Amino acid sequence: MLTVGTTEWAMAADATMEAPSGPKTRDQIETKYKWNLADIFADDAAFEAAFKDVESKLTAFKKLKDTLGHSADSLLNALQAQDALSMELERVYLYAGLSFHEDMSVSATQGRFDRVQSLGVRAGEATSWFEPELLSVDEATMRQWVSGNEQLKVYEHFLDDILREKAHVLSASEEALMAMAGEVMSAPGNIFGQFTNTELDFPKINDADGNEVQLTAGNYYSFIYSRDRRVRRDAFNGMHDTYAAKQNTIGSMLSSHVKTHLFRAKARKYESSLHAALAGPNIPVEVYHNLIKTINANAHRLHEYVAMRKRIMGLDEIHRYDLYTPMIDIEESKIPYDDAVETILDALQPLGADYVSTLRKSFEARWIDVYETKNKRGGAYCWGAYKTHPYLLLNYDGTMNDRSTIAHEMGHAMHSWYTAKTQPYPYGDYATFCAEVASTVNEVILAHYLLDNAKTDTERLMILQQQIEGIRTTVFRQTMFAEFEMKIHEMAEAGTPLTPDTIRKTYHDLVKAYYGPEMVMDPSADAECLRIPHFYRNFYVFTYATSHCAATNIGKRIIDGESGSVGRLMTFLSAGSSKYPLDVLKLAGVDMTNPQPIEDTMELFSQLLNEFETLYRKQQAAGAATN
Repeated sequence: MLTVGTTEWAMAADATMEAPSGPKTRDQIETKYKWNLADIFADDAAFEAAFKDVESKLTAFKKLKDTLGHSADSLLNALQAQDALSMELERVYLYAGLSFHEDMSVSATQGRFDRVQSLGVRAGEATSWFEPELLSVDEATMRQWVSGNEQLKVYEHFLDDILREKAHVLSASEEALMAMAGEVMSAPGNIFGQFTNTELDFPKINDADGNEVQLTAGNYYSFIYSRDRRVRRDAFNGMHDTYAAKQNTIGSMLSSHVKTHLFRAKARKYESSLHAALAGPNIPVEVYHNLIKTINANAHRLHEYVAMRKRIMGLDEIHRYDLYTPMIDIEESKIPYDDAVETILDALQPLGADYVSTLRKSFEARWIDVYETKNKRGGAYCWGAYKTHPYLLLNYDGTMNDRSTIAHEMGHAMHSWYTAKTQPYPYGDYATFCAEVASTVNEVILAHYLLDNAKTDTERLMILQQQIEGIRTTVFRQTMFAEFEMKIHEMAEAGTPLTPDTIRKTYHDLVKAYYGPEMVMDPSADAECLRIPHFYRNFYVFTYATSHCAATNIGKRIIDGESGSVGRLMTFLSAGSSKYPLDVLKLAGVDMTNPQPIEDTMELFSQLLNEFETLYRKQQAAGAATN
């Protein structure tokens, strides 16, 4: 049950802090700040035993072929066998993936992860007959079985979901071929991850004190937030020049990845890659288009933000590397991890005693890998399996943004926790469309708590800026990503070659449209499209934007003390995939088929801009009067 949910602003670190000369090794990190994989398997030997158990379950499952239509008991037996197989495969996959991400240069864990991925493909092959055979059973008979059998009734929505997609399920032999192709189809994304995490050589740059330091994917965010413009410029150009130099290789990865989507869509007779991607969660493509249309109609608000940032920072011209540093000259002290944890626990008290006590348990029981270490996977994520607690990967560096990242990822963890605690296995996961809601609600409530407890106008300005940046990067920027993803798929579907030049030009044009005429594009700035890992996740990024808008709505109602708002959130967190995602979200009181939540977020963005500048001008005037 993989949930990777973080945005660039949430991963970012503030470069006012001293940049490290290089990440530590894992043995230099205290045990309490490293996750405990023994909660999955006691040791590698236990993992190997489970691996063999999955293989034996695969063999046994194949023998159930041609039995689904025999009786209600036969159908139930196959469904339960499939669940048992999937649950154990999840644990095996999780253990291999987490151990690999601790240090992606270790060949042993890399090889183990490769084995598990191959096992996943074999599982796909072994179970590929299931849906075609299920769809060959007389539907009226199947529904009669379900209505007369309490154990089968659990699978009613699960079976309805399969029947809904009947027109796109292939024959048993064709499904077997599709499953066999799974490993090859996942290759572009896997190669991208391996290549960008271990093979790119970033340049050395000088920090704010003139010390020569190695630029890395991890410390890049420290530098890009620097108040020293030369430092953030050198980091930005160093990062993107490196990607631009590899544009042919990485461009081929992205182009190949897009082609896998085209292949799947065509093979399954979908109208487009976008239709194919949204069919699984049963989301109309109009929801995707509506997001892009609404944000484009509000692009002037982002142009106003760029102009305000340029004005407040006193810049003659504004570049992409000027977007992350604080607009006001405030020295931000590092926040110790343990202090950040306590603040989050205090802030989320409105969500109830059970929620907060489970949060505290997660921090104390080593669910989290906290700090950056050498060759550790970058960014942040939450990942778990139905039979395990969730795990969090962080690269904590002590900034306000890093503190928000903890709250964000713990939102994912709590969503997974409550879902697994409440739902049977068939509904023990949740759609990506809902995945970012719980995490962003946590951030909304945290920001409100910090504002309420701010002791100075300076503190308030810092928190307001963080809220502004949250909308800029999670709604505007992720929608821009979503539009880019849609455009390159449309280009490929129309027969337009996805060369490095066409890919970068498409991205360049979108950046100009979103950020407006005042934004200066540096030569390698459009190579940013080559370094975004989420482009390998098949129309995923739009869910960040829709979720942020939904979460803003939910969080505001909780903050306002609206009766039943916390209960509705808990119902949402516990629903898993027991309904279609749009319907699950309605349990929390939000309808994303309507543009209103997006429009409300756009209005909030403008309000935050006005509040920030008003408070800034007030502070400036007070300072001038004092002098």
